[in-house]
Amino acid sequence: KVEHLEGAEPTRVTLTEDAVKRLDIQTAMVRDTQVSGTQQKVIPYAAILYDTHGNTWVYTNPKPLIFVRSPITVDHIEGDEAFLSAGPPSGIVVVTIGATELFGAESEFEEE
Repeated sequence: KVEHLEGAEPTRVTLTEDAVKRLDIQTAMVRDTQVSGTQQKVIPYAAILYDTHGNTWVYTNPKPLIFVRSPITVDHIEGDEAFLSAGPPSGIVVVTIGATELFGAESEFEEE
């Protein structure tokens, strides 16, 4: 089920348990780290989606089977980690494997 939301979180995708298994959805937690004396959010680079306009997104997983596309701003990338200047709060879970499939489902079932 795809729902378009108001505000900063534009889309929520709800999957069945079977769909989560089929897509092999995997997640990681947003964490804080110190960078040059400043606290920054860090996520795996694999969690980042780029849309056709160059905007950056992640899918958060606030509840089981629910995935919300949320905008992020990448400050810099080091290896397989992305440091964010804006994005979901620390402790939130983001999708690292299966996000492109969620984005595809969102596009495929978009209301006309």
